[in-house]
Amino acid sequence: MDITKLRTYKHGSLDLRGRALTVTVGSTKPVTFSVHEHLICRTSDYFKTAMKAYWETSNSGSIALKEEDPEVFEVYLHWLYFETLPVKNDNPGLEGNIEYVQLAKAYALGEFLQDVNFKDAVLDAILIKSRSAASDGLNWYPVGPAIRHIYEGTPESSAARRLLVDMYTYHGLGEWLTKWANKDDLPKQFLLDLAIEALTKRARPSASLAPKKGTCEYHEHLPDPNSCYVNCSGSKRGKAVHIASCDAQKIN
Repeated sequence: MDITKLRTYKHGSLDLRGRALTVTVGSTKPVTFSVHEHLICRTSDYFKTAMKAYWETSNSGSIALKEEDPEVFEVYLHWLYFETLPVKNDNPGLEGNIEYVQLAKAYALGEFLQDVNFKDAVLDAILIKSRSAASDGLNWYPVGPAIRHIYEGTPESSAARRLLVDMYTYHGLGEWLTKWANKDDLPKQFLLDLAIEALTKRARPSASLAPKKGTCEYHEHLPDPNSCYVNCSGSKRGKAVHIASCDAQKIN
């Protein structure tokens, strides 16, 4: 414990007055949480609206979120009380990606609860993790299920979607899609967003399909140029085509 932080200013401290709410989260193995009404309604428009309706019809002060994950909701409550996100994982690779998955789920929950402050904090955490070296000294970015959870739990205009697309546009490698993700974790809309952004942000269109390479780049024959149908042809037309192909290669 850092005793230098024992003292703090009253301004900005938690307002723990008022009624306590009971929130039951999950359906298969539901978990019950208690939270101060004023605290959770301060930033969540969902709870603000829900509790207004509840107090008009009931004095129970309880609400159920059957479709949500108790572990993710606990992260949300931790943020409300301590303004920190207990998800840190410094491992590399897929093990470290677990943190990104937790943050992605947390962002989707924030979307459902209509809590802008929480969503912004989650995006900051994603950025901080991506800019911090893991235990292997490398920087790792969100892959696989982290992308799916963001796209499944957010609208088309989501800032979280835009962040993922920007990360892949400016820092991404092909293996992020082929090695580190299953196709089921790559929503069609994400791939479309990424393709559009990559084409838009490309410096300029190239003069040829494969810079510095001739037409054989797209042929299916053996690597030996002599196996090309053009070189196998004894006709003048074939030689002319091959000369044109070579000239194109020199130009590019």
